[in-house]
Amino acid sequence: MSSRDYIISQIDTLPEAVLDKVREFIMFQRFSIGIFENDTDYLQSIPGMTESIMEGKATPISECLDSVGWNIS
Repeated sequence: MSSRDYIISQIDTLPEAVLDKVREFIMFQRFSIGIFENDTDYLQSIPGMTESIMEGKATPISECLDSVGWNIS
């Protein structure tokens, strides 16, 4: 059995709850060895991250200032 087949067989036995952690680890490793083209690819690989960034982008700056304690008046 090849290393690849062995890894796949082991992943197939993991509970669904653990698979997200495995996916995150794989994405991190791909990023760290330069398989991803850029940070955007890495961030888009995280479930919900694109939506979270878009939601944050749509938030008025006035709503953000209170959370960081800045006063720009």
